[in-house]
Amino acid sequence: MRSVRWVKVGAIALPLVLVMACGRVSETVGPGATPNPAGHLAVASDSDNGKTVNLRIGDRLEVRLTSTYWTIAGSSNQQVLKAVGPVQVSPQSSGCVPGGGCGTVVAIFDVVGTGSAQVTASRTSCGEAMGCTGDQGSFRVTVQASA
Repeated sequence: MRSVRWVKVGAIALPLVLVMACGRVSETVGPGATPNPAGHLAVASDSDNGKTVNLRIGDRLEVRLTSTYWTIAGSSNQQVLKAVGPVQVSPQSSGCVPGGGCGTVVAIFDVVGTGSAQVTASRTSCGEAMGCTGDQGSFRVTVQASA
């Protein structure tokens, strides 16, 4: 089941399609929005922790986590999900309290084969002098890839 909503980016409106695949992972499609012309871009964020997304060979997965304290470990299966470049850390320059970890950590992966792979991330700090408790310190999204 897919639902479409429009997101205005600058002067261009792009459709944002929500994919229902054992959880909700956003999929951006539209003119100029897909960096991998053969497939779609699925974006997994903090709220997708523990979910599974079904993708196809040629699709791209972007893992975007809020807080620069995250360390993204990468793909558990390079034959299914291969990293595209290094992890990007983008600190928020204004309005951030010292020690807040404001910003984002982004990793991009291409689906290159069929099967299953996981992307995991971890952090030990959930704020200034605050340790993470429970599942706050871990992130996991599973990709089921088909042809």
